Amino acid sequence: MFFSLPQQTSIAQILQFPPSYYPSSSPSLFHRNLNILGRHRKIAILNHGRIRSAIATMAAACSYRPPSIKFPSLADLSPYLQSEWRPILTGWLCSAVSVYSLSKLVPLAGQLSSSIAVSNLASLRNGALALGALLLIRIVANYLQQACLWDAALNCAYNIRVHVFDRVLQRDLGFFEGGNGILPGDVAYRITAEAEDVADTGHSLLNTIVPSVLQLSAMATQMLTISPQLSLIFCICKEVVIPAMALTVGCLGEKLRIISNEANLCTASLAAYLNEVFPSILFVKANNVESNERIRFLLFASADLSARLKKKQTKDIGKAYNELKQGEPAIERLFNLTLFKSQLIEKSDAVDLASVTGEVKVCGLYFSYRDGMAPVLNGLDLHIKAGETIALVGPSGGSILIDGCDIQNIRLQSLRRHVGLVTQDAVLFAGTIAENIGYKDLLSGVDMERVRFAAETANADGFIKCLPDQLAIARALYQNPSILILDEATSALDSRSELLVRQALQRLMQDRTVEVIAHRVETVLMAERIFLLRDGKLQQLSHSDLGSLASGLVI
Repeated sequence: MFFSLPQQTSIAQILQFPPSYYPSSSPSLFHRNLNILGRHRKIAILNHGRIRSAIATMAAACSYRPPSIKFPSLADLSPYLQSEWRPILTGWLCSAVSVYSLSKLVPLAGQLSSSIAVSNLASLRNGALALGALLLIRIVANYLQQACLWDAALNCAYNIRVHVFDRVLQRDLGFFEGGNGILPGDVAYRITAEAEDVADTGHSLLNTIVPSVLQLSAMATQMLTISPQLSLIFCICKEVVIPAMALTVGCLGEKLRIISNEANLCTASLAAYLNEVFPSILFVKANNVESNERIRFLLFASADLSARLKKKQTKDIGKAYNELKQGEPAIERLFNLTLFKSQLIEKSDAVDLASVTGEVKVCGLYFSYRDGMAPVLNGLDLHIKAGETIALVGPSGGSILIDGCDIQNIRLQSLRRHVGLVTQDAVLFAGTIAENIGYKDLLSGVDMERVRFAAETANADGFIKCLPDQLAIARALYQNPSILILDEATSALDSRSELLVRQALQRLMQDRTVEVIAHRVETVLMAERIFLLRDGKLQQLSHSDLGSLASGLVI
């Protein structure tokens, strides 16, 4: 949804936008971005009492308080890292070789300088060859270490991305309709960009655990060899220095975790906004609100810039710990997509439908949009015979039976395999027209004969490129379902195209059960039986009755 605002009040009016239009950032960040815009437009926003109150309200709505627990996401990441134990173990072995070669390089370099001082050419030659060999071994070992650990980290991120995508596909439709406050652009950002952050975090973690311990051990050994006295002094000093450093790094790491989460939210909000505004550019231009959309973009972009600047200033201090803290919000946000309980639970004794004749029974169906509202459907009973076309007309618990089997007792995949759907909003997937029609068999191989038959049956073979609705009908026909649901399938068509579709539907109705949802009387009159839905009850009408009542009905 977009707003049409007068130019002279665009800044103040922005404060009336719902919180979902703003990045979920801290109050200070929200105030700062509005200050930036105020200075840019020469408007003293914060000096106005009503606007200041609106800012406080919006800031409270947009505030974010991260949890105080430490590394809660490592438990989620651990199983995926464990599955990559082979490249991880190989990388750590290469790290051990690298550290060992480094421990030999230092004393050998000292011996080489002594050989130069005494002009011992044989010893100098042997020492130089050994030094070069150790240096080459260290370079190769370092390369293999990084290659193996990156292989493990990227495979870990890949497996997480696949798991999250699978879980998102299993979520209920309400999740994709915006009821949970997560926009589709945010979901896409988490699965793409934030999965890369998880890979960076995993590599940093793997590159720190064993390699750092090995390097510290090698350094301690060298110190004891060179000067036991200095090593003793260092051990005394470390009791004070190391805890202080750990405390400082820990505080900065927790701060970076908050900043990183803020930056991720800002970037996700910016991506979601762009995914919203560009597909609706016709509406934006038609309402002459380009300037308003520019200001909205400035809000999102300035929030993203501010968060990234804060992140950049903090992350280089205590690099390893802070990189883990930086990636922790990405891990949390990714796995949050997998934490849900489906509202549609398949029964353990659900059955598969081998074949369907098309008989549908609706028994005692109740429905209301919200709790406390009058039911839209009140004990609805309806019997649709196989191959029969039924139309429901009337103002806009129970059960539905197909061939005598309650759909709640049918496995979902089996039910969907026998039901085709054509919606009001036609969806086009990337690919050819044939791939769009044969979408069901896209991976296993599209049957071109079925594609041609479906296109011809839908009267779409001649002009399918310019009419997505016909393509959507052909896609449903390609599935060859026993029951076909047409949800406003002809609402976006012109008169000529609708006539062609109705002719196609007449052919389809001869051997299929078709349920048509439509607002046009002509489409309803195609039904063999017509029922009036009024006060939650059904009353059968004749075609002539529909003609006399049509003016007072919402079809």
